[in-house]
Formats: sequence, C-alpha cells, structure tokens
Amino acid sequence: MKMVLVSTAVALVGATAMAQAGTAKPLAEWVTKADNGDYVVDNGNYLLRFAKYHGYAGVELRILSGSGKRLDQFWTADLTFHPMCRFFENIAFTGSDVAEIQGFVTMNNTFVEAKAATVDGRPALQMNGSLQVRTSGEQGQVQFEKTMVFHDNYYDVEILTRAPEGSKYRYADVWFDLNDDWCDRYTNSAGDILRLRPGRSDADAAVNAFRSIAELNRGYGVWMSISGVRDEILIALPEPQNFAAVPLAGISFFDGHDEPPYGDEPPNSSHECMAITMIGGQSEPQPFEPNEVSFKYRVFLMSRGSFESLYGGQ
Repeated sequence: MKMVLVSTAVALVGATAMAQAGTAKPLAEWVTKADNGDYVVDNGNYLLRFAKYHGYAGVELRILSGSGKRLDQFWTADLTFHPMCRFFENIAFTGSDVAEIQGFVTMNNTFVEAKAATVDGRPALQMNGSLQVRTSGEQGQVQFEKTMVFHDNYYDVEILTRAPEGSKYRYADVWFDLNDDWCDRYTNSAGDILRLRPGRSDADAAVNAFRSIAELNRGYGVWMSISGVRDEILIALPEPQNFAAVPLAGISFFDGHDEPPYGDEPPNSSHECMAITMIGGQSEPQPFEPNEVSFKYRVFLMSRGSFESLYGGQ
C-alpha cells in the first residue's frame, strides 16, 4: 500500500469535536419507512437510506450539515461494473468456493428483516437475517443481527455474525463504500495517511492494506477515516480490546481501479472502501474462529466549515 507513516497522533476526541451538530428534527421523525420499504434516517445533520431490495444495506449517504452531496457509490445497475462494491454499510463473507453478501446491486435479498425501534430513548434500526449467495442469489449460511442507534452527528452499531462451524473465508467484513469524486485522503490510527485522487487507484490490493488491532491501537483509539473538503467519515471501534480477541480482526482499505484516461478499467470503477474485518489480510481462506463474532463500532458523519463560514468571506 502506497502510504506514508506519520508521527502525529490524531485523538478521537479531537475528531469528534470537528463535527457540527445542528439537528432540528424531533427524535420521533429521524427514522421513517419509505413507500418501497426502505428505511430513511434523516436528523437534519445527515441522511442515510437502507434499501429493502438489498437486504437493508446502505445505499445513500449525505452529510447535510456539510456538502449535502451523495457521498456513497451511487451508480445505477446499468452503469455498475463492480456490483458488490456499491454500498455503505454492507456485510460480506468470501471463501474459496462461495461468497455471501448482504447487498448486491443486481440481486434482491429477501432474507433480511428490519424494523424501527428505540434504544435508551434514541432512534434505532434493527436488522436480522441471512446473507445471499453471490452467484445464485440463494439464501446463504451466514446469519447476522445488527442494531444501529442514531445520534446527532454519529451512530452506534452492535453487530453479531454467525457462520457455519468449520467454515473458511479469505475475508469477512463490514464495508463502507464511497464515491471517490469527493475524497481527499484516507487516514487511520496506525499512522497511515494516503492521498486519494478521483479516478485513480492510490492503494494496492486490500489484502496489503490490512492493519491488525495491535497495529492500530497506539493508545488513542482505533479508527479510520476518509475526508474531503467539506465532509469527513470516521469509523471507530469503541471496544478494540474485545475485537482484538478475534485472531485475524482489524481494518482494511481498497481504492478501486484506475479509470480512463489513466488505465483500461471501465468508467465508474474507482471507489474508496473502508472495511472492518473479522478476517483480513489473507490471500487464502482461513477458519472463521470463533464462528460467532459480536462487536461494536461507531460512525462519525462530520462536516467541515467553508472558508466563508470561518472567515466571513474575507
């Protein structure tokens, strides 16, 4: 991975302070159900859409207090050359002879249920069901439960995944795919910093970009982020010591492929993808042990002030 190691520590509390909270909506209006069955989370600071058609994987992301633009990889099916890579909040397990996934652009995953809820007085969304076999569209063997609790400028997630005993995977993760048109840099708590250029592949294969919990945990939190001019998405593990008990756990990053005129890949191929991995950094499938994994993560959706708002247009 083409990264430069930096010595400056980025404290998570400092990153949190960058967020600009300005919600105006009552809590009861944050989570709504659309006519097509999608769940939409809109609290005035950010907007997220979870698509029923895709097993409630995330299909739209906007930081309304920032640029307000769609930050997810939003290409439609007719423009999609990598249909597994188009979702923000998506679960995938890939082995030697089978791959199972929550959301896949060309498939209708009917094996997941979702409902709006309240957790400790906060708006929440709860999901449970099965992944889908990527080649056939049949119900997969990997099951998951997921609870998302929404706050002004972040949301908390507790997730449980359960795979068959003795199963092996090359990777097993939750990923957050982003449109690289707005992204400037990727950073993480291991000290990596990577410039991101639209339409260019600035990182090697995700297998080479894997960082273990031990590498990431340098005393000021475990996190990774992608930032742009007006928006930043930071994903943190609030309990890294628990996740570290999973032998191959960590995070990874993938930066799509080169697009014309830089390479021979078709348009709309390049994208930025952060992933929390239960199995990562492996070129060959490894046993998924323990076969039931539960962990928590927190996603900050932060806005940056414009020059005008900071300096009054001077």
